[in-house]
Amino acid sequence: MRIIIDTDPAMGTLGGDPEDSFAIMLALNSPEVTVEGITVVQGNVPAEKGYSNAHHLLSLLGRQDVPLRRGCLRPMNAQRTTQITFLEQRYATEQITPMLEPKGADADAVSFLIDTVLSCPGEITLVTIGPLTNVATAIQQAPEFASALKNIVMMGGTAECAGNIAPAAEFNYWQDPDAADIVFRSGADLTMVGLDVCHQTHLYPSQVEECASHGTPLGEFVQASSAPWFQIMGGASGSGSLHLYDSLAMAVAMDTSLVTLEDSYVEMEVGAGPAQGMSVSYHKPFQRMIFNRPDINAKVALEVEVDRFTQLFRDRVLGLMAGE
Repeated sequence: MRIIIDTDPAMGTLGGDPEDSFAIMLALNSPEVTVEGITVVQGNVPAEKGYSNAHHLLSLLGRQDVPLRRGCLRPMNAQRTTQITFLEQRYATEQITPMLEPKGADADAVSFLIDTVLSCPGEITLVTIGPLTNVATAIQQAPEFASALKNIVMMGGTAECAGNIAPAAEFNYWQDPDAADIVFRSGADLTMVGLDVCHQTHLYPSQVEECASHGTPLGEFVQASSAPWFQIMGGASGSGSLHLYDSLAMAVAMDTSLVTLEDSYVEMEVGAGPAQGMSVSYHKPFQRMIFNRPDINAKVALEVEVDRFTQLFRDRVLGLMAGE
């Protein structure tokens, strides 16, 4: 399968969420997948840092052949002051990867998305593991973009559980609710892999430490970069672990049988109040009837085969880090 990864990778920024990079490793170490490109968006960290982090990861993996493009630097709506403040505070965080400035077309992720997808309609799966700013901007600039995609598999949102950044909202959609709204209204074939299933996955610090003990540059980099995040967020799961949000979405893009999917109509809360960024999923038919939402615009993941996903992650990500 042919994919483009749209991501906000923070591995390389201390105190940033390293999980996007695990998903990138999973894709690049899966023989059934061809990664046509990686596009970076604002989110976990500013896109300037995310681009530098992705470049460093590709260098460690010996995959400089994969096109890398930097995209949108801010959410679509300049009035999202809380989100913009969250983002701008992260310019001050310590960086352990060298900062790089993209040149020419490397700083234009949106054009790359449009040109690549329109050149081979029906062939590209877009795996989004960050806010949807790049994707929504591509839809606005090229109305045919959404229908030219094979499908979009998104890490984002919730169907039945609470949020993780705000009580009602998952981070990727909260960081740019307006972009998520555009994507859900686009008519693209959408699969939403949200917190309902992602919270059933776990990565323990001992697993990363074991990989790093093999002395590979990749394993040592991952441990150094992810250790602060384990300290910050590991207690949230109640087990000292991190949830593998983005890696699960990547795995689902490769094999949808890992999850149980339900047809749904999903709409976004784009107001300015405390529920901004909330995804509302009408995956129960009686809800669509009562609230006059007869159309289906997405499939949402509600259950996951955790053991099968865990084995896939061990084989293709932890094994790669250990040099196996």
